[in-house]
Amino acid sequence: MTSELDFIRQLQKRCRVRPPVEVGIGDDGAVLKGSDNTSQVVVTDLLLDGVHFDLSSTTPRLAGRKALAVNLSDLAAMACWPTAAFTSIVVPRNLESKQAFLDELYSGMQEFTDRYEFCVAGGDTNSWDGPFAINVTLTGAPIADSPVLRSTARPGDFIVVTGPLGGSLPNHRHLHFEPRLNVARQLCNHLKVHALMDISDGLSIDLTRMMEASGTGAVINAADVPIHQDVPSSISADERLEHAMNDGEDFELLATVASVPDMPLTDLRLHVIGRVTDDAGTIHLTQPNGVPDLLQVKGWQHLNENE
Repeated sequence: MTSELDFIRQLQKRCRVRPPVEVGIGDDGAVLKGSDNTSQVVVTDLLLDGVHFDLSSTTPRLAGRKALAVNLSDLAAMACWPTAAFTSIVVPRNLESKQAFLDELYSGMQEFTDRYEFCVAGGDTNSWDGPFAINVTLTGAPIADSPVLRSTARPGDFIVVTGPLGGSLPNHRHLHFEPRLNVARQLCNHLKVHALMDISDGLSIDLTRMMEASGTGAVINAADVPIHQDVPSSISADERLEHAMNDGEDFELLATVASVPDMPLTDLRLHVIGRVTDDAGTIHLTQPNGVPDLLQVKGWQHLNENE
């Protein structure tokens, strides 16, 4: 089996975009242009018990919460606000207390539909002999004039992340994180944002995706990569950086901006980690001693050569 990156590249060649689609496979969501020239963004994610959460130790409420949160994160990654949700679920036939399970599942989603004032507008329900699965599709509208893509980084841009990275899975932060919708709005209101995406699979692989889509390169400073307190302080500095670069499930935003403010903006704490270069396809990670190494791309891929 090919890697996920290669698989997506193949799909992009096979699935050419046609109107009204303006942006298809390869970004955090698809962009559709309406007859009134407005844009609508569509995002979707499929989550499985045993992969994205474990229902033997996770409540249905947290599973439902995460299913909606990861899609809201994709909308934030395109600087869009949610307008409607569509949920499709597959319930194990041997599940006990199905009604109680579903009530709790949807209560987790309702946390966000109430907060951001949109609704679950449809979906589908099925059952089978496999594990529980849930697919959520969200529609969204741009916060500003148009969605922000991952393919529009420019040489000279500052590369920023919106929070510390690493340690999300073992500490269950991936079940409780807050989608960065309000952060995306602040970014667009206060800065010239050229490219944007969320960090779901790990900084190293997601930065690689952004630079590849933009036809640019990057230089990252290892000392400037913010490391979350969930990464043990007892391990070496190199190991802690490895976790911050590759753990994934952080759901912070990765952005390139034309400039950064001299003073921090209210409720917006940006970490400048590097610059975009015109050396397409090449990303260097500058070590604390000043030596630049080629970035080793790791992180999470759902497909790999061993599958």
